[in-house]
Amino acid sequence: MSKLARMAAVTAAAAVLTGGALATSASASSHPYSCSNQGGGPNHTVNCSGLITVNNVLNGTTVDVHDVNVLNGTQINTLQNALANVSDNDVNLPVTVQIGHLQTAVINTYLKNFGITVLPANISVCAGSVCV
Repeated sequence: MSKLARMAAVTAAAAVLTGGALATSASASSHPYSCSNQGGGPNHTVNCSGLITVNNVLNGTTVDVHDVNVLNGTQINTLQNALANVSDNDVNLPVTVQIGHLQTAVINTYLKNFGITVLPANISVCAGSVCV
């Protein structure tokens, strides 16, 4: 039996044993973000940190959303993925463009996914000493 045939047989057997469901793992972002709720009430903030690439160098980035709404786990994951997608797609664009895109991603994610309007003035995005 050829190597390819053996691989197909093993895959088929695994599918049968798992009820026909073989999950494929999602590819990990090269610019992951981590977000968390901080504080409460009028002082609540969602803090995110991650990476962007400028001139082929990874740079630390912070995103702070000043909003009274505490996000649940699903919402946190959605926001993290939105930020990672922007960072993955904006590699080596000027830093001001990248942080502007991150801010826009926050606004759009809050509005479209959470039904919450957040003004740009309530979102600070910084990469090193450059902030919007």
